[in-house]
Amino acid sequence: MLLVTPGREQAIENIRLAAAEGRFNDKTEPFDPQWDREALKQNILGYVDKLDTPLFKLKNMAARAIVDSWRRKWSDGINEIRGMEKLEAIKGPAFLTSNHFNPFDNGIHRRMALDAGRGRLWAISEGTNFVMDGINGFVLRNIDVIPIIGEPSYMNGKFRELMQKQLDAGRFILIYPEQEMWFNYRKPRPGKRGAFLFAAQFNVPLVPCFVEMTDLPQMVAPSFHDVRLTLHILDPIFPDPSLSARENSFCMCEEDYAQKKEAYQRIYGKPLTYDFSPSDIAGWTGEF
Repeated sequence: MLLVTPGREQAIENIRLAAAEGRFNDKTEPFDPQWDREALKQNILGYVDKLDTPLFKLKNMAARAIVDSWRRKWSDGINEIRGMEKLEAIKGPAFLTSNHFNPFDNGIHRRMALDAGRGRLWAISEGTNFVMDGINGFVLRNIDVIPIIGEPSYMNGKFRELMQKQLDAGRFILIYPEQEMWFNYRKPRPGKRGAFLFAAQFNVPLVPCFVEMTDLPQMVAPSFHDVRLTLHILDPIFPDPSLSARENSFCMCEEDYAQKKEAYQRIYGKPLTYDFSPSDIAGWTGEF
């Protein structure tokens, strides 16, 4: 099940407008927190300083228990992972990329990492997620995530240290090249190059993933059916040692999008265009 929060019709209208204008990495959520840049930076630095404290570890256990309970209640037996055999080519750590359509869509990726014997999956998360209210905010702040903010000193320092720590442990790190979440949006979007630059700079492979969404009969909210997720693991992409990190980032970005585009067209049986249709939003019964 995907969590349905207030403001969905407005979010869908924002998605429709952004897609029509080619703004594929823009925010579309109507109630995203708005924070002063310096205040957000200090909040994130405070969070990072607490990662190894006993209190954070207790909160982390609680957040993982909440996500596990949601998964057991709503997902067991209906969500599926395909392509696990493609991970056999990955002997060490890797970055994962995927389409981003729900605050907790990485639950199925976390299960994949555990099934692959890689332990807990870490995910790169937008800094404003760390100042959200309520249980959603609590989970997003404490569920094995590395915050990302547009602050050069942080990005070149502590951010890289946190990534290196997880890569040294042989883990997978999930990053969303699409940057912003588009609620239940079925189509892959062109991604930002940063995710691929990280893979090239750290010289680790990248595993593209694409999550298919299938409407189920039962309703979970007015105008919304429940949704079944199928995680498709695509072909790993390795940095080319003959290219610079910058050159690799462009090549890997193009290959990642090409694979997701092919997966969409194969899975849904239609060409990928960005002309908006109500069927672009998984589970939605509404219309414009």
